Amino acid sequence: MRITIEIEDEEVRRVLAPLVQQAPAAQMQPLTRLLKVNEVADRLGVGRNKVYELLYKGEIQSLTIGRTRRVSPDALAEFIARPRENAFDYDPRPPQPRGLSFSTARTPAPPPRSSSAPTPAPTERHRKKAPEAIDLSPKPVPPSSGLAMSDGEFEQVLASMLEKGWPTDVIEQIRADHIEGVQRVYVLTINDAATYLGLSRYGVEKLINAGKLRLFTIAPTYRDEKPSKRIAAKDVLALR
Repeated sequence: MRITIEIEDEEVRRVLAPLVQQAPAAQMQPLTRLLKVNEVADRLGVGRNKVYELLYKGEIQSLTIGRTRRVSPDALAEFIARPRENAFDYDPRPPQPRGLSFSTARTPAPPPRSSSAPTPAPTERHRKKAPEAIDLSPKPVPPSSGLAMSDGEFEQVLASMLEKGWPTDVIEQIRADHIEGVQRVYVLTINDAATYLGLSRYGVEKLINAGKLRLFTIAPTYRDEKPSKRIAAKDVLALR
């Protein structure tokens, strides 16, 4: 069964006329997608930092949406078409890997190193400072321009040293050297004893445990001072 409906041409034109008029208007306003910063950098062949520099200087117009930046294709096209003398200078070529250059000039290769030439010895940047030599030999007392200590005052000093832990024989050696007018080193630290004997600290501690070196404690003179451990220098001389 066929049903035929007859519609006048005038009625058809009246219905389709608004649609025909709206179609060009929709084509004239196409939807454009905003570009991200990395997309702008890819099109210009520069890095993101360079694009941000162009945006902050106003060379490329952009939109701020929250904490992001977007660039319209028209703004990018306007920047590219702008004369270079009025725009920020940029290199439109794609970024190259580090170490490559667009220059075609060749760098001459260095001359081959002769095998017979002596190789310079590497210089040591940080040389260890040689430890100072420790002299345990007696020396004459230099003349003093100040007030000399009386014998009574000197005996008081020796008594105080004896109370602080100095060995008796070391005190007697100091008294004898004072009478003879000589001076010397009477006590050493563990490190100084190791340097003088050419041993390690562990080697000196073994000699202390074996009873060949005396390690005694000197009480502090001041309140904030700590007690100090010392070795009699005469014991060190006896091992040489």
